This record gives sequence, C-alpha cells and structure tokens, in this order.
Amino acid sequence: MSKKDAYVEKGQAKIDEQVAKINQYKAQAKGKVADKKIEAHEHIEKLEKKLETAKSHLKEIADSAEDAWEDLSDRFEDLADELSTSVKKFFSKRS
Repeated sequence: MSKKDAYVEKGQAKIDEQVAKINQYKAQAKGKVADKKIEAHEHIEKLEKKLETAKSHLKEIADSAEDAWEDLSDRFEDLADELSTSVKKFFSKRS
C-alpha cells in the first residue's frame, strides 16, 4: 500500500466516523420527536376528556328546568375556564 493509499484510507475512516456520529444524532433526534409525540397525544387525550365533561355539563344545563339552570352555570364556567387554560398551556409549550 502506498503512502497515498494509506492517507486516503485514513481520510475515509474519519469520514465514516463522522457519518456514524451524524446517524447517532439522527436516531437520538427521532427518539426525542417520538417522546414529544407521545406526550402530545397524552395531553390531547386529557384535553378531550375535559371537553367532553364541559359538553356534558352544558347539555345538563340545557336540559334542566328553567329555575335550576343557574345553579349549574357556575360549575360550567369553571369547567370552561379550566379547559381554556389547559388548551392555552398545551399550545404555549409547542410554540
């Protein structure tokens, strides 16, 4: 093997090493993205549960007697505020 060939081989080894490091970083990034997707899905499920609770409570208000709806409205307002706050927090983390 000539000195030139040895130099080219050494250079290729350095490039191969960097390719391996880049591939490792890509794999780590994919893992982090997957973790964020899992976290987002969990948050979305929680938000959807809160949404369903608010819808159910609003339906309860709509179906209540004319003189009873006001008693239910405070709880609905709390649920609506909680849902709104949760949605804002969720999207502020993604910005």
